[in-house]
Amino acid sequence: MRVEKILIALVVVVLIVTGVIGVLKVTGDEEEPTAVVVPEAGELPLVVIGIQGLEASMVERLTADGRLPNLARLIAGGATGSYATLGRNVDARIVWTSLVTGMLPENQGVGGKKLSRRGEMVDAPLVPQSRTVGTFWTFLADAGERSGVLGWPGTWPVEEIDGIMVGPHSTYVLERKHGGTPSDAVHPPSWYERLDSMVLGQTDFTRRDLSRFVDLDSTMGLESLVGQNYVALATANAADRSVVDLANAVAAEGDVRDLFVCLAGTDVVSQRFWHYMDTEAIEQLDVGESERRLLQRQIEALGETVERYYDHVDELVGELARLAGDAGTVAVITDHGYAGIPLNAAGKPLIGTNMHSEEGMWVVSGPRVKTGATARHGALIDVAPTIMAAAGVEIPEELDGEAHMEVIAHQR
Repeated sequence: MRVEKILIALVVVVLIVTGVIGVLKVTGDEEEPTAVVVPEAGELPLVVIGIQGLEASMVERLTADGRLPNLARLIAGGATGSYATLGRNVDARIVWTSLVTGMLPENQGVGGKKLSRRGEMVDAPLVPQSRTVGTFWTFLADAGERSGVLGWPGTWPVEEIDGIMVGPHSTYVLERKHGGTPSDAVHPPSWYERLDSMVLGQTDFTRRDLSRFVDLDSTMGLESLVGQNYVALATANAADRSVVDLANAVAAEGDVRDLFVCLAGTDVVSQRFWHYMDTEAIEQLDVGESERRLLQRQIEALGETVERYYDHVDELVGELARLAGDAGTVAVITDHGYAGIPLNAAGKPLIGTNMHSEEGMWVVSGPRVKTGATARHGALIDVAPTIMAAAGVEIPEELDGEAHMEVIAHQR
C-alpha cells in the first residue's frame, strides 16, 4: 500500500469546510495582493476573535515556552474560562450561532425545529434567516453601534445588519468560483467590489509562501507539501489572512465600532497535520519498512507544523487586538479543542470530529475585567453574556446563558 493512500486513510481533510478544490499551484510568481489600509491606532471598543479548533492545552504549553506573546498578554491582563461544548458532531453553524446569541440551539432557531408545510416539525435550515433571536451584533445595533462581522460561521447568506458583514471564507470562495450572488457574500452590496480582491484563495499561496510551517532542514523540506498537505495549509492561510485583511479595511473605512472576526485555519491545519505531531496513530499502522522510513521523513518535516501555525495565528490575534487599543475590550473564543487521534478497540485511528475535545476556552481582556481571573467551568452559552458584561453591554434577560460575573471588575 502506498504511503499516500495510508495517510489519506488516516487523516481525511474535509474540503467542504475549506470550500476549495482546485489544481495545485506550487511554483510561480504572483501579483501582490491589494493593499489594505490599516488604522493608525486602535479605537474600537470591542473586538471579538473566534478561532476554530484552538486547543487550550496547546496554548498553555506554547505560552509557557515563551511563544504566543499576543495570547499570553491577553491572558495575563484579563480573565480566562473553559466550558462544555455542544458535542463533537454538532454543526459549526449551530455552535457559532450559540456563541453570539447565548441561547441553546433549540431556542435560537438555528439548530432547532420549524413547522413544515405539511404540519410536521422538521430541522430548521442552518441559515441566519432561521434564527429567531438576536445576536451580539443586533443587540449592539439596538444600542446604536455599527458592527463588522467577518467570516463568522452561520452567516451565509449574509443578513442585513447595521454595519458590514462578509460571509464565511470557505463558502465565499466556493460560491465565487461557481458564479454565486455577491449580495449573499457581502452586506451592504456596495462593499463587495471594495472587499472582494482581499478574499484570497488556495492558489494564491505557493509552497515557498508556506515555508515557515515546514522544517526546511529536514530531508524532505518543502517536498513534504504535496497533495492534501499543500491544499490544507494553503487554504488555512488564505482563510485567515483574508479575514484579517478584511478586518483592517473595515475598521479603517467602515465606520464600525465593534468587530466579530473568525479565523478558520487552526481547525483545518489540526485536522491534516496533528498526526505528524502526535505520532501514536502513525506508529500503529501496519506498513512495510520503506513506507515506515518515508513516514519518518514526513514527521521530521511536518512535526512542528501545527505549533508553527499556532505561532502564525498568534500574530494575527495581535493584528486584530491592536484595533481595539488600550481602552477596548478584546475577547478570544473557540468552538472546541483537540484531544488528539483516538484509537478504537482494534487499534485503528478515529479521525474527523473524533479528534475534537468537548471543552472550549475563552479569554477576555479589558478595563472591566479582573486581571488574572479564572472563571468557574461553564457552558458555551455563557460566553456571549460574559463578553457583554466585560464590554459594558446590557445583557438581555431572556438569554439561556449566564455571565461569569466573578471575572468582572466592579464599575463605579
